[in-house]
Amino acid sequence: AAPAAAPRAAAAPAAAPAGTPPAAPTPRIVSVGPGGFLRQGPGDQQAPIPPAPPRRLVPAKPSPEIADKTSLLDLNDRICRWPMGHPGEPDFHFCGEKVNPGFPYCVEHCGRAYQAQLPRGARRTPPPMPFGGPRVR
Repeated sequence: AAPAAAPRAAAAPAAAPAGTPPAAPTPRIVSVGPGGFLRQGPGDQQAPIPPAPPRRLVPAKPSPEIADKTSLLDLNDRICRWPMGHPGEPDFHFCGEKVNPGFPYCVEHCGRAYQAQLPRGARRTPPPMPFGGPRVR
């Protein structure tokens, strides 16, 4: 049995000559599980990614034209919330005066927002409907 083993050892490939580069490693075949996901063994899992350090929030510097005006972030229960200007404009802000107790606006803006209603008889009649009024079937 020993003489038969010797020819097999001689048939094994000889070591590569010193001048040739080593052979490329054989690609590892990984089975794909149901749904196309790679199956991982317990040793194949990657280490969890550490969370990013918390960011420091730095308040943005307001533009000089609205630096002294009341912004949305400045509002509270004691400040008038009447909007000044249009929200899309860069100089949009709120009134910022002291509120009329029990209301969200200052005394001046309460006068605009809460107007007394006239008695029913003193009201103006609504304008006529266009084209002779509503259709009646």
